[in-house]
Amino acid sequence: MAVASSGGGGGALGAVLRFGWCTLRLGFRHLADLLTAARLAATVPVALFVLEGRDEPAFWLFLAAGASDIADGFVAKWVNRPTTFGAVLDPVADKVFIGTLFVVLTLEGAVPVWLCAMVLVRDAAIALGAAILQARVRSFRVEPLVVGKLCTLVQLVYLGFVLGGRAGIAWAGAWLDPLAFGVVALVVASAAAYLAAGLRLALAARGTAER
Repeated sequence: MAVASSGGGGGALGAVLRFGWCTLRLGFRHLADLLTAARLAATVPVALFVLEGRDEPAFWLFLAAGASDIADGFVAKWVNRPTTFGAVLDPVADKVFIGTLFVVLTLEGAVPVWLCAMVLVRDAAIALGAAILQARVRSFRVEPLVVGKLCTLVQLVYLGFVLGGRAGIAWAGAWLDPLAFGVVALVVASAAAYLAAGLRLALAARGTAER
């Protein structure tokens, strides 16, 4: 069919190349989702490694998963066609991965209980707020704020140094406590920012409905 429509061998080659390009674009479009899914899948083995005292493989697998967080954002932006599924999966993967590590490291006595509680409460509140907005605001989309991305980054850095210290690979030393308080500051700031954004959306939707 390609040869008939193109009128010659060169046209057929062009059609084959165009088909190949479309297939490649489809693959790249979903590559970010695959990286996100891989990060989510790494949660269980990293947690098990930590609980079993196998800190070195836990650290290297954590590092690979953390790199995937940067890579999937880069791929999605480079392709410029992030999928709707990926927009939902990415924050879920982040929260599950980070939250699980905070819990297991707290159980191991490597992370303060109060810090773990703050992270979990903040994530639960954001998830609950997003669910409520999704139900009430038709145009609502999952849009991470810059402060939220920064919070995720600092949490990953903190967890990386905790794991690295346990494995004897990457020591934060005196910087670990300031990193912990950096996590606290960004947890509070991002929670306030998401609350304010959610209230603005809810009020705007209410005003539109009353007109």
